[in-house]
Amino acid sequence: YNSDTFESMPNPDGRYTFGASCVSQCPYNYLATEVGSCTLVCPQNSQEVTVNNVQKCEKCSKPCPEGEKTPPGIPQPPSHPWQGPQHQHPTPGPQTAAELREPGGADR
Repeated sequence: YNSDTFESMPNPDGRYTFGASCVSQCPYNYLATEVGSCTLVCPQNSQEVTVNNVQKCEKCSKPCPEGEKTPPGIPQPPSHPWQGPQHQHPTPGPQTAAELREPGGADR
């Protein structure tokens, strides 16, 4: 990022986020996005392209062609990144003040 011109600049040494890791290239069957992450499906108004043997998402200059959104055999990711099984939380703990008090506390 160039703070003088307020523009993103190409970085030949840039890395991509893949889960909690930084990688120099996206894994097989993942696409590099313009914002520096790896994804299975390109964002809206973007399409999959291959440039220099790198699969990536590129914004469409006109309406994107209709077609299959996800390659065959690849599961469709959740519509929101926080809606996957990795984001489900266990049953919550105590919910009321009475449940939070320790047995034999001063208020018993």
